[in-house]
Amino acid sequence: MSALEKYELNGNLSCCPCCYTRTETTSFRYIHDSGEFFIYRCKTCSLEFLRPLPLAEINERQMDSVDDAEMFNSKLLRTLHERLIIGPEIKRVRSMLGRNDFNMLDIGCGTGWISRIWAESGARVTGLEPSQTRAAIARERGIRVLSCYAEEMDLDEKFDLIVIRHVIEHLENPADILKNLQSRLTPGGLLLIIVPNIDCIGRKVFDTDWTWVLLWHCNFFNPKSMRTLLGNCGYKSASMYQTPSPLWYPESFARKFPRLGALLGTNPLFMLLFAPLIGLGYLIGKSDNITIFAKLNQKEFSL
Repeated sequence: MSALEKYELNGNLSCCPCCYTRTETTSFRYIHDSGEFFIYRCKTCSLEFLRPLPLAEINERQMDSVDDAEMFNSKLLRTLHERLIIGPEIKRVRSMLGRNDFNMLDIGCGTGWISRIWAESGARVTGLEPSQTRAAIARERGIRVLSCYAEEMDLDEKFDLIVIRHVIEHLENPADILKNLQSRLTPGGLLLIIVPNIDCIGRKVFDTDWTWVLLWHCNFFNPKSMRTLLGNCGYKSASMYQTPSPLWYPESFARKFPRLGALLGTNPLFMLLFAPLIGLGYLIGKSDNITIFAKLNQKEFSL
């Protein structure tokens, strides 16, 4: 019996969506108006996942806000992100593909400000964004956008690069999406995934006050669980590294210290106060986000 068949037999309530192992180990209980939910921790791959899903219907997952999709309209934060995060991604992709122009699918492209950076670097970008509000802004920036969820994607095109930036932590069955993308990659194509790192230093410091982004996030990855997921979906990791981000910290701080947090708000200068902690996390390998470049496992692809 395959791992996927075991997963289907066990049911998905407390069965790990990365390695399909059934677990009864819970880390936390989460109480909300809509009911009681549990965060399980898989002993095999260490993924933490929230079940049952608070947002059970696919259209409940939609996020229309614009400010948080564009670094809270902070020119400083956007400039830093473009130069320190997106720039190195583009450079690495060019090196791995061996060329500057390529077809790219950006799943969860949001308002398209990052997609536009890729397009200006020479990529031919197609975005996917279920929010009509965000998609409209992306189109105004000249991005071709498909308005649908990743699970509903119906494309015959193939892409040299597929980017999934802060998306699979929202999906009940991320393996289904990653397997579906196999047929949409060109030979030698790249899959680029960015997810929050639940083993980051901020989580260690703030614990349950950390920015878990509930109710929308249901999977909480670390490097081990990401490698497990990719391997089970027919990919091999070509490169993996961690990147820092100040965005998770103000909300976490406000939860732990409500009065002081309310006074400081989300001012970018307030975010920079966490630079020493963020820098320490980067140095010890406990940064806030995980970036993975993956390729198809040729043995799996040939089956």
